[in-house]
Amino acid sequence: MTLLVPVYFPRDEPLTDANVQGLTGFDIVLFGYWRTPEGADPDVIRESHAVEAKAELYDLAAQFSRAGASTSVQFHVGEPGADVHARQEELAREVGADAVVIPNEITLWNNVFVPLRDDRNARRIVDFLTAFDQDTIFTLELYHVATDQRDVEAAREMLAGVETMLYERGFTESDLEVTVVVAPDPEAAIIERAGRHNVVVIGASEEHDGPARFLGETYERIADQTAVPVVVVRDTP
Repeated sequence: MTLLVPVYFPRDEPLTDANVQGLTGFDIVLFGYWRTPEGADPDVIRESHAVEAKAELYDLAAQFSRAGASTSVQFHVGEPGADVHARQEELAREVGADAVVIPNEITLWNNVFVPLRDDRNARRIVDFLTAFDQDTIFTLELYHVATDQRDVEAAREMLAGVETMLYERGFTESDLEVTVVVAPDPEAAIIERAGRHNVVVIGASEEHDGPARFLGETYERIADQTAVPVVVVRDTP
């Protein structure tokens, strides 16, 4: 599967290998994007900074490659905000990305949190999770927030179906946790729970409404308020 990893410049700290172990089953596309200040000429920025940015990108690509992942690099210059999201969406289509990282600081990939509102994206998410090196994952939590106690049993049945698909792909009971909670604010509950994990995996939302965003508003807020990277599994053909 193809995983698009955006890397935004300028950066306060140099890039690191970001513990790339576990991603050997992916084709990694590093999307370098230098965000130009308001009123700045993108051509001047490109001439001044492209060499240093590409050097960092290729160094990171080499580290992914040494870990066993196929890796390529793209570099672009433009305005922040909607412009970068539109270019990111365009590139995701061009390379056929199965998933895109919303890049908070990437640390480990071995403690994975999968909040599911329903099972519409379940098969795509299972396909994505299966591409991980399963030996590197010690926890994979399937999670649902019900707003009413009457919805708990249906939620458990929904997550059990996803759990069964993961077992069929080689995961074991020791790998998986299944959690259903009742809370009045699902968004807040997901954000709080995400802090216990290294990476959040979610499906692209039906709320997605144009080139300026990958996610619906709810999931964008989760990505903004979560300190761990969020991976959006795209609904590709």
